[in-house]
Amino acid sequence: MSEEKAAPREDADPGADPEAGPALTRRQLTALVVARAASSAGFFAVLPYLGLWLTDDRGLSGAAAGLVVGGSILANRAGGALLVPLIHRLGLKTSVGAGYLGAVAVFAVLGLGLTLSTYGWLVLAALVGLCLAMATTAMKAQVAAFPADQRLRGFGYLNMAVNAGSAVGPVIGGQLLEWHADRLPLSAALLDLVALAVVPALPGAWGASGRTGAAAPASATRGRRVPGRRFVAFTVLVCGTWVAYAQVFDVLPAYLGDAVGARDLGLVFTLNAVLVVALQVPVSALSRRLLDGPRAGFGPLCLAANAVLGLAVVLFALGRSAGLGLIVAAMVLFTLSELVWSPLYDTRVGEHRGELSTTAAYALAGVAWGTAESAGAWLGTLLVVHRSGQDAPTGTAALPYWGGAALALLTGLALSRGGRVSSERPRGGQEGNVHDVDVSART
Repeated sequence: MSEEKAAPREDADPGADPEAGPALTRRQLTALVVARAASSAGFFAVLPYLGLWLTDDRGLSGAAAGLVVGGSILANRAGGALLVPLIHRLGLKTSVGAGYLGAVAVFAVLGLGLTLSTYGWLVLAALVGLCLAMATTAMKAQVAAFPADQRLRGFGYLNMAVNAGSAVGPVIGGQLLEWHADRLPLSAALLDLVALAVVPALPGAWGASGRTGAAAPASATRGRRVPGRRFVAFTVLVCGTWVAYAQVFDVLPAYLGDAVGARDLGLVFTLNAVLVVALQVPVSALSRRLLDGPRAGFGPLCLAANAVLGLAVVLFALGRSAGLGLIVAAMVLFTLSELVWSPLYDTRVGEHRGELSTTAAYALAGVAWGTAESAGAWLGTLLVVHRSGQDAPTGTAALPYWGGAALALLTGLALSRGGRVSSERPRGGQEGNVHDVDVSART
């Protein structure tokens, strides 16, 4: 593809970051999508089946396999925060390449047919999580380096790529588990090798010298490392959305139980991935126009997205008695909300980072939101499993869905109160951009 650059905005904000990088090119955008989709497919080709593979092929007990799977997920969630100093030292583009290279190597070792103890498998699984967390965190920081009117587009494409990979990966893993289970980790190694091959086309320069425009100044990185109030307030508020999200992606199969067959439920989740791939680009374009509109902005968009999310969660709560049709409608609404809030939140992290580097900001946000999702999944599963035969939507089993819907709506309301469009230029140049909002302490 040609490297056609997006035309510069005529109404560019003079308060925007003067060091922001050049516009996102088609070649760079293609590389971002391919790398993220391939690595996501590799991760999801193995993760859903890792416990089964370890017990059936490697002879581990159920408890030991659960420990290994949990360790990999934890490392993937928290790894970005742990590796921030290393990412700063290597540079963003080099960190993406190093992360994918490490994932290829570890998945290849997993596929060698070794006989290891539980802790040996745990170390390898945790290394996979750390390597992929390193690549993902650095890639988000790369996208955050682009001008404000390009960031939402970039994060929208990343969201599309993740969903495409998470849809294709389990299909690949399921087939291999049935045909050649011993080759399961090698499939992930090959997919991460594809991601590694396109790293040279990603934005930025190799090495730490290729500092992006969105990265914090060296003095700020070496000095204050504590997140600012704006960043903390925004990150904590958004946790409500992730708790609601967990009730759909982590709790729904247990909640629906025998009401919906596993095959039909799998198709419902496939619908989510297909809709994200098909609609993410036009929805992101619409979101950018609404962000620039005189009566819209970040706050109203977040309120609308979370209200739709809350409605979807309520419909899921009713789905156990209403049937598959309502569940499909709920998934469509859920996906439409995700198409808006997911890239919006990622974009906002970079704008609210204060004196944190973009790498540290995305790593810390990932840990906080991953923790919120995990806590929501744990509590939701606990209530669903102990539903004592009560019927939805009045029984204990539906409580996580009513609570998740309420949290989503409260999150949207809280963000909308701090998200009205400013009629003035931003007073500070560090975080200024074309989507700034007028609040005393931006959340």
